[in-house]
Amino acid sequence: MQTAVQVICEGGSSMRTLIAARIRKLGAASEWRCRDRTKGRNPGWLKIWSTEPNVWGALNVSWDAHTRTLTCRVVNKQLGSPHQIIGRFVDFLLRNDDGRIRLISIFQV
Repeated sequence: MQTAVQVICEGGSSMRTLIAARIRKLGAASEWRCRDRTKGRNPGWLKIWSTEPNVWGALNVSWDAHTRTLTCRVVNKQLGSPHQIIGRFVDFLLRNDDGRIRLISIFQV
């Protein structure tokens, strides 16, 4: 069973691209690191890891422009539980959303 975070947004550019840009802008000061996975893939996606100690796992993030939905699948193969990385990511989203977020859903798939 996996955990997913679904974020419904108002119109605008890709939230996936915005998140990647914010993480890269912060550089070493960021609590996150990321890598785009867009070459040869439609739609592209972003992989995000926390740089905080004892926060295990990663998020695979994709953006659907038609529905304005950011979908994040939590991958947690090592120690810890998904709530640590999800909590930090939701906090990051709310601090950096530019007022576009309308709904955040967290559920198991």
